Amino acid sequence: MIIKNKDIFFKPIFNSLLFVWILFIPMKTSFYQISYILMIIFFLIYISKKKLFIDFINMLNNYRSILISFILIILSMTISNSLSDITTKSSWAVEFHYVFRYLFIFIILLFLYQQNFFTKKFILVSILISIFIQSADGIYQAIFGIDFIKGQSGNLSTGLTGATFNRNIFGMFMAIGASITIYILLFYEKLEIQKDNIIIIFFSMLLFLCSILFSYSRASWLFLATFVFLLLAISYKKVDKKLFLKISVIIVLIILLFLLNNNLLSRFDSLIKLESSHRFEIWLQSIELIKEKFFFGHGLLTYKTIGIKNIAGIHNSIIELFLYLGLFGFIAYTYILWLVLKQIKLNRSSIQFALFFSFLVITQFDHSLMGITTLSSLTLFAFFIFAQRKHNNALQ
Repeated sequence: MIIKNKDIFFKPIFNSLLFVWILFIPMKTSFYQISYILMIIFFLIYISKKKLFIDFINMLNNYRSILISFILIILSMTISNSLSDITTKSSWAVEFHYVFRYLFIFIILLFLYQQNFFTKKFILVSILISIFIQSADGIYQAIFGIDFIKGQSGNLSTGLTGATFNRNIFGMFMAIGASITIYILLFYEKLEIQKDNIIIIFFSMLLFLCSILFSYSRASWLFLATFVFLLLAISYKKVDKKLFLKISVIIVLIILLFLLNNNLLSRFDSLIKLESSHRFEIWLQSIELIKEKFFFGHGLLTYKTIGIKNIAGIHNSIIELFLYLGLFGFIAYTYILWLVLKQIKLNRSSIQFALFFSFLVITQFDHSLMGITTLSSLTLFAFFIFAQRKHNNALQ
């Protein structure tokens, strides 16, 4: 049963909370914490007041495969944390957040989407607004040496961070923004985007490209390169002269930026030379630690205790999963990835396919699968993949 005009009061409240949550994902401030908690409370009030428990259970049954895969992940976390003698409160907190920050929000979005609370276009526009604000903040930081949201220092020598915690997080969001806007510009006719909005999209793309380049985040560069390559490989039959011209303009703009800036050339040179910034050392040491507890791992967030001192993380999602959760946890994650890829194939979505592997690539060099920004971004990505309505277009 779909509630229609009776939700005039409920819809704007939830959509406001959803927008705030999306807006503050890159910054991880208290607004992010408060908004997702209020979203959960709101949802519980809504289904209680409207007596929608049966509808909710029916929806869960439709998504039982993805829920089972998530339960296996939580089970692997519980086993690993329980068997480890070096886990801390933070280890259990990650498991708690997996359920409440990501699984609950994912389920809530799916259900309220089916209730016509919002459209995919609303989510997409909210994402682009959030990234646009971060990008504008990064440009401001490049000019004045400080961002206007949090007052963090940054410049074109060390790399832009905007209001995020570091340049790699900033770069990832700029890569997401650049990927989405490039896709829209290439296929706006198919997406039925009004031509008046194309100018805004094009300007946003330029802003995102500048921001990702001057973040100097090489992993983010690989994200964008992977996305563009796969998108064109999938859509090569649709590449006509007009589309080829659009692609050529984007490539020329990027090449010009590299030629005009020595810092960009230096970072690109380090990427070509495979300079790892100690990653090889971290990975080799982590592999040795994996051998000690191969099947169930050392427990979540234990690298700070058993790993190299003063190193923030492992910088590789596969090694991270084996270290924290062992073979059982790795299999659980592989199962959920297989379900996601299977659904993308059913959706026949080139952008989802390209983004899937782009996220997979970037997490081999940066961004922990235990981190707020990465997991919140993947929650939204999963929503776009699994959210379905009958007879809908891509942005309904």
